[in-house]
Amino acid sequence: MFYSGLLLAATVFSSLVSSQSQSQNTSGTSLAIDPNSVPRSERQTWCRAQTTSCPQICGGQAMPNNCDPDSLTYVCTCSDGSSPNISDYQSTLPFYICLKWRDQCVAAHPDLSGQRACLAVTCGQRNATGASASSTTSSSAASSSTAAASSSGSGAAGAASGSTTASASASATRSASAAAMGFAQNYGTSALFAGMLAVFGLAL
Repeated sequence: MFYSGLLLAATVFSSLVSSQSQSQNTSGTSLAIDPNSVPRSERQTWCRAQTTSCPQICGGQAMPNNCDPDSLTYVCTCSDGSSPNISDYQSTLPFYICLKWRDQCVAAHPDLSGQRACLAVTCGQRNATGASASSTTSSSAASSSTAAASSSGSGAAGAASGSTTASASASATRSASAAAMGFAQNYGTSALFAGMLAVFGLAL
């Protein structure tokens, strides 16, 4: 019952051969809608999203990159000459066609099994910005590593400088202590004797 409903959903729209746009969903199933069944303003929005997403999927550059809102057709060729499978991505023309196809399929099938078959079709799920973002993330990670290494080096230099200052201070303290001890050893007895004489002199 399920597969017969899916077959029925596919044949409803494939019969509209004239002035239709062909697309594929993520499973490779060919989907078709009549462009005139969608308001032109909405189709223009789809095309703007398509031409924006194409370079992102290609990693930054795409030529040619165009979209026709009247026929719902597009060309997306990366700068290296490859043509990515953009039906896997959101915010692309195949993605919007797929969503609209599912809506129209559900509307054409009041029975629950037919609607389930329509909704079983999966539209693009990948984020178009993810393709170019991955290279940007790698670059940012490399920059962060360099900055961390530089910061670590600066910290080490600062620690070495602080250690040198602390060593110098300790050395000076030891020198002063040694001088004080020497003074006490040489003059301590005489100073003590003089102090005692002064005390007894005042007492007398």
